[in-house]
Amino acid sequence: MIKTKYGTHDGNTWEYLCQQAFKLKYGEDGYQEMASSPGDYGIEGFTKKTGLAFQCYCPEKEYTQIELYEKQRDKITNDLDKLKKYESNLAARLGDTKIKQWVFVTPEINNNKLLEHAEKKQNEIKLNNISILDEDFTVLIKDGDFFSSEFIKINQINGEKLVFFDSQSDLHLDYGEDELTDYEKNIERKNKVRCDYDDKKNDSKLKKLNELTVKLWLEGEPTLKNIEKNAPKIYYHLVRIISQYEDEVSELSLWWQADANTLVEKVKEGLFERIKQELPDISGTDQRAISNHMVSKWIALCPLDFE
Repeated sequence: MIKTKYGTHDGNTWEYLCQQAFKLKYGEDGYQEMASSPGDYGIEGFTKKTGLAFQCYCPEKEYTQIELYEKQRDKITNDLDKLKKYESNLAARLGDTKIKQWVFVTPEINNNKLLEHAEKKQNEIKLNNISILDEDFTVLIKDGDFFSSEFIKINQINGEKLVFFDSQSDLHLDYGEDELTDYEKNIERKNKVRCDYDDKKNDSKLKKLNELTVKLWLEGEPTLKNIEKNAPKIYYHLVRIISQYEDEVSELSLWWQADANTLVEKVKEGLFERIKQELPDISGTDQRAISNHMVSKWIALCPLDFE
């Protein structure tokens, strides 16, 4: 099994998730699932009205980029060849429907050579004059993001937590004093207070804390963008939560008397608990990532301040 944006899957669970998504997205187009018995004949479902045919693929384990490309390439080749091999079997099931698009659905695409291979196989298959194919037959490759809205709805229905976090663990900031932006100067000033900075004895600690603050700030941006794109209702609810809490943080910073780190942890835990309470469908990891992101952002900007 492999970990994807939409849960941990193998070939069977990925196909099951995709079938649910196809039914949800293409039900009005007359989507028909092609049962695996006695065989899928190169497609796992099709739309009677629009001529879309689907084939799913999920790698069984984590592969290198080259290995994944080869696995996906071979799967496309073998299943497209079945369209000719099982032409009569498919015709009996498709009826008057002609396949206009054969769509390969896989969690991730990491090599654009796959597009080149798909185009090559498309042109090769069209030369065979297969009766079940439309004259404008095309091969498309789609990753999981094409069905992200459907996957999210399905996971919500099934009671699964929604995962949006997109790790950017390779982010690293290495800067000198003369290169600091205004935001980074804010981080430097506030983190000096957090480190109990005195006569540069905590230079190493301060540098690491500055880098971590920037890292948490930057990592949160793609997470919020994923939520906005794939779950807009959740996103706008989240924005309201953050906006209201930000005003409270600004007020709290004005009268806070204890040490800076206690304030930071209080704000961080407070936001986490509020998101957890009001948006329980979001995974705990994402709830924490959003909280870390916003607190780091508030340190870089104005709302969270201390002397």
